Amino acid sequence: MKAAPGENLTKLTVFIVIVLVLPGLISGNSDVITAFFEGYDKAVRPGFENGTPVTIRSSIYVESFGNIEEANMEYKVYSYFRQLWRDSRLAGKLNSTFTITGGDIDNMWVPDPFCYNARESNLMLPNEEVHSLVHIQPNGDVLMSKGMTVLASCDMNLQDFPLDSQTCNLKIGSYAYSTRDIVYEWIPGEVLIGNKEMAQFYYEGSKLSSYIDVYSTGNFSTITVTFSFQRRIGYYLIQIYFPTIFVVMLSWIVFFMEKDDVGNRMALGITTILTIMFLLGSLNGNLPKVSYPKALDWYLLVGFSFVFLSLIECMIVYILTVKATEKGSNVKFENYRNSRWERVHSWLKLAIASTSAKTWTDSKHPGNGSANLQCQDDLEMVQNATNSNNTVLEDGSRDADSVQIKTMATVATAIENIARILFPLAFIGYNIFYWTYY
Repeated sequence: MKAAPGENLTKLTVFIVIVLVLPGLISGNSDVITAFFEGYDKAVRPGFENGTPVTIRSSIYVESFGNIEEANMEYKVYSYFRQLWRDSRLAGKLNSTFTITGGDIDNMWVPDPFCYNARESNLMLPNEEVHSLVHIQPNGDVLMSKGMTVLASCDMNLQDFPLDSQTCNLKIGSYAYSTRDIVYEWIPGEVLIGNKEMAQFYYEGSKLSSYIDVYSTGNFSTITVTFSFQRRIGYYLIQIYFPTIFVVMLSWIVFFMEKDDVGNRMALGITTILTIMFLLGSLNGNLPKVSYPKALDWYLLVGFSFVFLSLIECMIVYILTVKATEKGSNVKFENYRNSRWERVHSWLKLAIASTSAKTWTDSKHPGNGSANLQCQDDLEMVQNATNSNNTVLEDGSRDADSVQIKTMATVATAIENIARILFPLAFIGYNIFYWTYY
C-alpha cells in the first residue's frame, strides 16, 4: 500500500527540521556558555591579579543523618554544601541570573573543598556525577550548591554509654589552596535540618567554627560544623536494663527455698549468672573494644555481683544446715547408744541389788534389822543413780554438741532472713545512685 503524497511531504519536513534545525537549538546553549566564558581563564582564581585571597562564604543544609555506628565510630550525613564568592571577571555580562549545571560548571573556576574527617565522600567527584549547580549574578556573585554525602569518622567517648551524649563534626577546607588563595568562613545562622529523626539519637543542635590549620606545605583555612546528639535510652531499657533487673530479682527466690535443697538453689543461681554473662557479651559484641568500663558495663557487673553473692549465700546456708543435721544425727545416735548401755548396766545392778536385798530379807536372821535397812538403802541408791544417768543422757540441751547444733541452725536461719531484706534494699539503693549519677 503506497503512502499519500501529502504524508510523504510531512515526513520530509520533519526530517529537514531534525537534521538542520535541531542541532542549532542544541548548540545554542553551548554557544551562550562559550560566549559567556570567552576570554575567561578557569585555571586562575578570582583576585589572583591583586594578590588578595578569595573569601568563600559557606553554609550547609542537612537533609538527614544516617545511623551513628559506635563499633566503627562513624556516621553518615546527607546534605547540600553551598559556597558563595565573587568573581569580578563574570560581572556585567548578563542582566539576569545565569544558571549552569553538570559538566558546564567545568568552564569556570570553582573551589576544591574536601572533608578532612571523611571516610567516604562525593565532594571530589566530577560535577556531572553529582547534583550540582551554579548561579551567577550580574554583579559577579557566584553561588554553588552541591549534593554532599559523607561517611565521616566521629570520635566518641562511651564512658556514660548508653546514657551519653555525642558530638560529631564535619571539617571542610580546600585541598590545594592555602590561606594565600582561599579563606573559608561560615555564613552566620543556624544549620537547617530537613529530617531530625534518628533511630538511636535525638538531634540537639549544631555549632559552627573556623580555624587555620598549619602544615608543612602552608596554612589552610578550614570550617567545622559540630552536631550534638543525645542517645535514646528506650532500646537499652527494653533489651538490657529491665531483663537485668528481672534476672537479679529472680536470683532472690533461692532465699525462700528449703535450706538443704542445694540442687535447685545452685541450678537457679547458675542460670541467672549465665543470663547476665550473655547480656554482657551480646552488648559488647556491637561496641568498640575500648579500654575503659562503660556505664552499662558497671550496671551489668554489679547485677552479676548480686547474683553471685546470692549463690555464695546459698552455699554458706547449705553448709551450716548440713553440718548441723549431720552433727545432730551423730549426737542422737551416740546418746541412744550410751543410754541403752547404761540402762542395761543399771538393770543388772538393780537385779543384783534386788536379789541381795531379798536374800537378806529371807535369811535365817530376820531380826537383823540393820542389815535389811542397809540392803534397802543400797537398792534406792542404785535406782536413783539409774534415773539420774538416764536424765543426763536423754537431755541433749545439756550437751556441748547440742548447743553447737542449735547455734549453727540459728546462724543459718539468721543469714537467710537478713539476705531476704538486705539484697533487695542494697539493689534498690544502687539503682538510685546509678540513675542519679548518670
